[in-house]
Amino acid sequence: MTLIATQDASGFWLGLHWLDWTVLCVYLIGITGIGLWSYRKVHDMTDFFMGGRRFGKVFMMFFAFGAGTSSEQAVSVAAGSFRNGLAGIWYQFLWLWATPFYWIIAPVFRRMRALTTSDFFEARYDSSTALLYSMLGILMSITFISAALFGGAEMVSGLSGGQFPKSYAIAGMTIMFVLYGMAGGLGAAVITDFVQGILTIIFSFLLLPFALNLAASITGAESGFAALQQGVPGRSGAELLSMTLSPEVAARLLQEPITVFYVVMLSMTGLVGIVVQPHIMGVCGAGRTEFEGRFGFTAGNFMKRLCTIAWTFTGLACIIVYMTPDNGMIPNEQAQLLRNDPAELASFADQVFGRAAHDILPTIGHGLVGLLFASLLAAIMSTCDAQMVVGSGLFTENVYKRYLKPQGSARHYLWIGRFAGLAIVILALLLMSQFENVIQVLTRYVQPIPAFMGMAFWLGITWRGYTPKGVWASVVTTFMLWYLTTSHKPIATIAAMGDSALLQQNIDFLPALFRDWLWGVLPASKAEILNSAGEVAKVQTSLPWQIVLYLGGGTVAGIVTSLLTRRTPEEKLDHFFRLIRTPVHPDEEIKRPCTLPENPLPAETGKLIPLKDLEIPWPSLVGISGFLFSWLCVAGIIWLTYALASLGKPPL
Repeated sequence: MTLIATQDASGFWLGLHWLDWTVLCVYLIGITGIGLWSYRKVHDMTDFFMGGRRFGKVFMMFFAFGAGTSSEQAVSVAAGSFRNGLAGIWYQFLWLWATPFYWIIAPVFRRMRALTTSDFFEARYDSSTALLYSMLGILMSITFISAALFGGAEMVSGLSGGQFPKSYAIAGMTIMFVLYGMAGGLGAAVITDFVQGILTIIFSFLLLPFALNLAASITGAESGFAALQQGVPGRSGAELLSMTLSPEVAARLLQEPITVFYVVMLSMTGLVGIVVQPHIMGVCGAGRTEFEGRFGFTAGNFMKRLCTIAWTFTGLACIIVYMTPDNGMIPNEQAQLLRNDPAELASFADQVFGRAAHDILPTIGHGLVGLLFASLLAAIMSTCDAQMVVGSGLFTENVYKRYLKPQGSARHYLWIGRFAGLAIVILALLLMSQFENVIQVLTRYVQPIPAFMGMAFWLGITWRGYTPKGVWASVVTTFMLWYLTTSHKPIATIAAMGDSALLQQNIDFLPALFRDWLWGVLPASKAEILNSAGEVAKVQTSLPWQIVLYLGGGTVAGIVTSLLTRRTPEEKLDHFFRLIRTPVHPDEEIKRPCTLPENPLPAETGKLIPLKDLEIPWPSLVGISGFLFSWLCVAGIIWLTYALASLGKPPL
């Protein structure tokens, strides 16, 4: 049975039809032109790093959506769903439970009147913690850019049927976002993210109906959702559509079970770390007033949650499309390998979204792959340009200007920021050599690194007693516990110079000793991954227990150290808390970061808990109503996911 029409080789180059190339070129020329046009509006650091704080609700919503949505997230969710069934949705839904808090926290960022999150740590603690955050924030930007390009390259390879070299894809994407990002700064990022946000939504939903329809055709079911209920040999529909991964199913897939505890801890680290991701200050601070940032941050991320559902069900449909016997898409031998070989499944999963587009969309019409390709590039570059700009802002404003050349001109700092962004991109390209697959990128790098300093933010805005030394103790402890509980591989370039097995042993020696001790003291933290024969295939620290250890240990270390060390001066604390309690006036002019205007609006007064050292204010009517409405949206998204998973289910 052959369901894919034979493609005439004429008119194709590198796996894409000439119409696809035409659509792609039109997009690339247009989006680069927008970025270069934005160059004219950049006159100082506020223009470059905050876009002049001139954007309204719609632009801020699409900026939040675009800056936080990249193709590697679609790739990771589709790959996770292809491997683990509906439970793979948690690789992005881990931030779902945090989304209502975005409504509460966004005004704090805007009221800081800051250029970077490092300015926040300078105002709340001292210059040493600001420098610490700058280094960690730059590392986060490097990691996020690297992850986006890695996932994008996997998608491009799948879209072209493996004919488009990954190195070409990475080079092309990098050149484009560096060009308009260096020219227009955050203003270019916000404007291009409006265009790219629309394309990203198209990219998220374009493939789903065709993949479901093909799944129905292959199985003879009434609909694609009914085909999901049937499942494939060895994997029932009930297994595919469960939002948890049982130990029995996990053993067959060489995965750790995805339990409620697993989901709770993933969500916890997502909430802790999101506030210190370097682009969040721009996402909340580039609007005209604090409400633009509040609305944009929350609404933009709820748009992303809806896209996550589309990515998930596309991955589920691909299970039927590629694993059903005699599917007409791939040889039966390969389909059988996907059903029975976890390594083959993991390798195929990284490219499954792009592979499905390459196989399905040309049967509908040429040019659709090009549209999806353009949308893919939009998703990647909207994330990469924002990360490049905020990372360069951290270096320029909080390292170079403070410690290397305090008296430079505005033009000088602009060019330093541009070249710092270029250096960040180069480091991101080098980091890609450490990545194995998109799930590993998410769980080992993207998720935990922001959590290293997240508690310093949350405790800093709620407790006066948290000290700079407490911040250092918390970050160092969190990092060490994460490192000691993570299995490590040798750096590829070094391993090539000698005995890689010996190098692996030397690099992992101390963490291995710690893990052996930990598993003896806390047996639940040891995750034994079994194969189908019941034999131990690999042993690792359980991911949720790892999060408990590094988040819990870092929090305790920070609190204890703060109780034993000198507090931040009261006048500094008074200024900081007045700053984040003073609403932003629509026409307010900010001359220096973290300073109040000459005629500020009245500061909010009153505490929710009347204790001297606790700083939890009474919520406003707008704050509490938006927070509650956001939880209704969370409930609606969970209901929608369950409802879609129940479609096509035969009556009892």
